[in-house]
Amino acid sequence: MGVTQRMAVAPHIAIDEAVLAVMRLRQPKLPAEAAPERLAADLDKAATLFKRRGWISKPSKYHRTPPKLHDADVLHWATHNGPLGHESMSFTSEFDARAVELGADRWPGNDRNDTVTVRLLRRPDSPAPWVVILHGFGMGSSRFDLNVLWANYLHHQLGYNVALPISPLHGPRRESADGQLLSLDLTSMLHGITQAVWDVRRLVSWIRSTTDAPVGLYGVSLGGYLTTVLAGLERFDAVAAALPFADPLALLTHHGPPEEYRDVIASDDARTVFEVVSPLALPTIVAPQNRTLFIAKADRLIPVEQSEALADSWHAEHVHWVNAGHVGFTWTRASRGILARRFRESLGTA
Repeated sequence: MGVTQRMAVAPHIAIDEAVLAVMRLRQPKLPAEAAPERLAADLDKAATLFKRRGWISKPSKYHRTPPKLHDADVLHWATHNGPLGHESMSFTSEFDARAVELGADRWPGNDRNDTVTVRLLRRPDSPAPWVVILHGFGMGSSRFDLNVLWANYLHHQLGYNVALPISPLHGPRRESADGQLLSLDLTSMLHGITQAVWDVRRLVSWIRSTTDAPVGLYGVSLGGYLTTVLAGLERFDAVAAALPFADPLALLTHHGPPEEYRDVIASDDARTVFEVVSPLALPTIVAPQNRTLFIAKADRLIPVEQSEALADSWHAEHVHWVNAGHVGFTWTRASRGILARRFRESLGTA
């Protein structure tokens, strides 16, 4: 990176570092069941179970196909007027961690987490393509996500129908006593990732029940990671992952966990168990020409090596390096234009 580029990204780096500082200050207290020695014992049992069930040799078998979502299953519809106007719908996730899995009893089964809220920008009675957008860590509480994640642009400028589901333990799906989706409580983190994937697949089943139009998937950060996992389970017509990580355990290590957790995070058992949610272990079933990756050169939240490993594994034909940081990526109009072009090529126009 040259001097001019370094000067251009300096503000991006400063913002990323400020966000990191806030995130470190707001770490939730972990339950006693998530103590390192308890996690190590649970992961040892889980690794044995996962191998015996054949989930490690074929990770896609770990992911159950959710029941299809129909109009009659929708719990609530609403129209939100004013600035950033949109519709919203909600439905029951119906996800339950398997009773045989460790930590299943600790995964939030409360009404908040079990109710999936989706923000929608639709063109009624239009055969326009759909784009499902997956938000990043800590998002989901505000309608401003529609701007930050380019949903309004994709809808109002390109004419696409857009759906933005809220991930588990985010926004209205999180109670004050709940933990976080990405956390040192590794067994709960695995269930959270699995539910996030399940919920999106259920939403996509509803979209496909209403139209034959192409369906694309776009995610940023945590959403980018979930996009890459989903690309190994659903035949989307296009996928675009921005700033994705590929290894949740390595991401935790990158951000300096407490000393007492480092061994369990790096353990063979943990790595074995998390193979089932690794995009490097789940071969994507989306055509190579319809895969797009965005990597931010000055990213301080996601190790660039993880995005590079994903690019190699995916054999993506379209990898775009962006002169920005993690938070600042969404400000880059050039990247937004590239996403628009790639979706037009793969999904067509409205």
